Amino acid sequence: MAIHEIPSPMTGNVIEISVSVGDEVSEGDLLIVIESMKMENEVFSEISGTVKEVKVEEDQNVSEEAIMFIIEN
Repeated sequence: MAIHEIPSPMTGNVIEISVSVGDEVSEGDLLIVIESMKMENEVFSEISGTVKEVKVEEDQNVSEEAIMFIIEN
């Protein structure tokens, strides 16, 4: 099994987290919504697997490239 780190594509504020630890995700599933420059940006999974860690919380500011999720497939 491989471990994949999912980084933030931008700096912004976490509006909504759509997955929890233990959830099975498929490629294309919504992971998180980040507000940046007054626009809501949806981040989708690029892989299928199991969410092992959620490293962010709602209302948290994230930096570009900060690791948000660990997914194992």
